[in-house]
Amino acid sequence: MSYIGGGMYHAEPCPECGAILWNGRCENPDCVYHWHPNQDEDDEEDPQENDQ
Repeated sequence: MSYIGGGMYHAEPCPECGAILWNGRCENPDCVYHWHPNQDEDDEEDPQENDQ
């Protein structure tokens, strides 16, 4: 069977409302993380800062 799209889903509890975060996006449309997905802290770092 063939699947279209990316890899695995990452599910975790939403820190704001307790619903499920799917790859950082909350399933609850009333939650702030539904419209502005949660970002990992590691992704926000500038990779050029560590090259010094």
